[in-house]
Amino acid sequence: MSISIITEQDFPKIAKIKKEFDVFRVITMKKGKLDIIEFFNKDGAFRGFGKTSKEAYKKAKKALKKYYK
Repeated sequence: MSISIITEQDFPKIAKIKKEFDVFRVITMKKGKLDIIEFFNKDGAFRGFGKTSKEAYKKAKKALKKYYK
């Protein structure tokens, strides 16, 4: 399993999410063929899974938006 922190320079869309939902850390993990992206803020961790990082990002963003509705 490999873990790394994503910054705004790596993925520019992260800046909008950080500002809108007060996210302080975004982590990406790769375990076998599965990509995982986690958003951390004061209310918890929001995780998305997928075969690609783009798919995992969309699912994590959906989980974050669903929590605040």
